[in-house]
Amino acid sequence: MPVLKKMLSTDMLPEGLSERQRFMFFAELFEHFSNTGELDPAEDVPFRAAMNSIHVGTTMLGRCDGTFTTVRREKRQVLATNDDRYCLARNTGSRESRVTHRGREFTMRPGSMALLKLDEPFFAADGMNQKRFTNVHLPMATLKALVPDVDNLVARELESGGALSLAMDYSDLLLRHPGAVDEAGFAIANHLMDLAALGLGARRDVAANAQRGGVRAVRLQSVLMILQKRFAEPDFSAQKLAAAAGLSERYVNELLYEAGASFTMRLLELRLRKAAELLAVPAGRRISDIAFDCGFNDLSYFNRCFRRRFGLTPTAARGR
Repeated sequence: MPVLKKMLSTDMLPEGLSERQRFMFFAELFEHFSNTGELDPAEDVPFRAAMNSIHVGTTMLGRCDGTFTTVRREKRQVLATNDDRYCLARNTGSRESRVTHRGREFTMRPGSMALLKLDEPFFAADGMNQKRFTNVHLPMATLKALVPDVDNLVARELESGGALSLAMDYSDLLLRHPGAVDEAGFAIANHLMDLAALGLGARRDVAANAQRGGVRAVRLQSVLMILQKRFAEPDFSAQKLAAAAGLSERYVNELLYEAGASFTMRLLELRLRKAAELLAVPAGRRISDIAFDCGFNDLSYFNRCFRRRFGLTPTAARGR
């Protein structure tokens, strides 16, 4: 499944522009970046905006943070894009946002979500001079097949928590670590659809599959990302990994074992691979320093593990 990543920020604009010129320049770029809506800048603070998105087939993950007071999807964008997807949006800002969609006005509190239809206009405003939100665009036909009465949930505030919040947390995580999408784009799109369907009230048979697939897969991905980031900590343990992921240690061990290797095996493999990478640098640092920096507390243990894993000693591996 094709993956496309986009970024846009006011930091990319030329220097020396007036505030009006900066916004007009950005608005033109934004129309090419994502022709899903328009922004109205705040008048009491300098204009600033940053957004990025990941497109996996027809599924899109995106987030936006900027000093604007309203977000609008006009009829012209609806006609120009012919977009037949739902938009699951979460207010990640600190203030309430008022939304008008399908003739209904409702409030999105911080952390809450809403389901919007991109084939109809919408308008979001709250008078504040900053907006921050995350959104996921999902194919309409697929979601309707999984949740037949999903249209009843459009244009109303959806409480935070459960599978919907997990879907948005997963999206935020991937937007911060977009490299993970390159390796598993198709699976990620499926997991997001599973979570959205589960959170929106999927049919009983669909919900069972989503619970087994989407939720566990997303939690496993989160666990693996934490492990990848913290494996070099000398005292890192399964207990600390579980605490960082907000899960029980038993559940984390089950996830890792189901995925093919225990916590201990994964931790050792990550440390040894990092050590091998550092040893490959000719005339680099001392072997003992490399071992300790990769999380090993005992040099003799490191030497034994390294030789067993790669078939040669750390000294022999130097510069290879």
